[in-house]
Amino acid sequence: MKARNKNSQQIYRDAIAKFDRDIIETYYKRGKTYLKLKDYIEAIQDFNTILKLNPHDTRVYLVRGYAYGELKNYQQEIADYTAAIRLEPRLAKAYRSRGFTQGILQNYAEAIADFNQALDLNPDYTQAYYNRACIYNILSEYQKAIADFTEVIRLDPHNAAAYYRRANIYNIRQEYQKAIADFTEVIRLNPDKAKAYRSRGNVNLKLKCLHSAIIDYSQAILLNPQDLHSIYNQGKAYYQLKDYRNALDRYNEVIRIQPELSSVYRDRANIYGKFKDYPQVIADYSTAIDLNPDHAEAYYHRGNAYNFLREYQQAIIDYTRAISLNFTQSNVYYNRGIAYSCLRQYRSAISDYNQALAINPKSAVIYNNRGNIHQERNEYQSALADYTQAIFFDPDYADAYYNRGLVYHSLQEQKKSIKDLALAADLFQKQGKLNVAQKTREKIQKLFDNHKVLQ
Repeated sequence: MKARNKNSQQIYRDAIAKFDRDIIETYYKRGKTYLKLKDYIEAIQDFNTILKLNPHDTRVYLVRGYAYGELKNYQQEIADYTAAIRLEPRLAKAYRSRGFTQGILQNYAEAIADFNQALDLNPDYTQAYYNRACIYNILSEYQKAIADFTEVIRLDPHNAAAYYRRANIYNIRQEYQKAIADFTEVIRLNPDKAKAYRSRGNVNLKLKCLHSAIIDYSQAILLNPQDLHSIYNQGKAYYQLKDYRNALDRYNEVIRIQPELSSVYRDRANIYGKFKDYPQVIADYSTAIDLNPDHAEAYYHRGNAYNFLREYQQAIIDYTRAISLNFTQSNVYYNRGIAYSCLRQYRSAISDYNQALAINPKSAVIYNNRGNIHQERNEYQSALADYTQAIFFDPDYADAYYNRGLVYHSLQEQKKSIKDLALAADLFQKQGKLNVAQKTREKIQKLFDNHKVLQ
């Protein structure tokens, strides 16, 4: 009788255990279904129920950790992966998952340690290599990242993401041919990946393979007509090819899609400058300045447009604003000096030319222009010194010879004057400035005739 009772109790225990297992599997399957539906809170509740019945179910810690991660509850996610590791210390997946979350939290050393452990347990764990490579990339440890992505590709030759990320690293390291090879492989594996065409186009743009870049950008745009970067960079490629009409069309399209991007107005202004449409140059730089009031270079270029339109006072205002924003290239002082000179404000002009020469002391053109002011003010010795310095830095500078010849004429040094003007005429001739060369020779003849009369 006692044996029969024991057998009956065991049957009941087995039935209860089976019932619990059935309940656990039901909750587990429902929880996984909630995960697929992205109903993470309901999923977690089901997994909690399971762990109350069986706190040693490793797989449940893994899936609940995933659910916590999707809710951005990363500390709880890590706690679940740690619990899984405590239950199964050789579970590579748990280390990989915890490492991934540590990476999200920017705990990079901990992330790498977990990926290392996962790979010690499973040397062919593709995802662990991939995730570790991503961390090395963030840390700018590019050689290690390349090695890991290469291992991913060895284990999974069709892993387009690994090729893509390795290509980006090659691009950063300026190993452009390797980058192009990897982007090309991405395209072979995934011909509809617009980003791969755009990225390869960017490398071709850097390499000045402009036609190839345009083709890549065209394919990217075909796949994604709103791909702003491809449209914009295609415009830059056309601009470098001096195909300004197509460049203008591309920049117009960028503005249509994103009208608040200041840089595209600056680039479009440069095209209008090629067309000598200076009012439109000013309009675009003005828009760029409205969008980014502290962009010094925009003031500088708008000042140049005002200079071309002979609106010198407005040009001076823009150049001064550019300087106040720490745009201190020699050209901004030089061009402001030109504007002052045109307004006959010679003292300010000379001050700017001096500043320009302090920045660029070997500029022949600045010496020449400062010499022009000295000549205008009858400061002939200073003018001679400047023209001579201009010729020293540029021995083929025809204008400097011509101007120095005029100063010698004013000083009644006719032989020196005629010599310089003759050199100027020869240089103008060689440079294809035939009209200027002819007029210079006519001036020499006139000076020569006058010199004979005076003798």
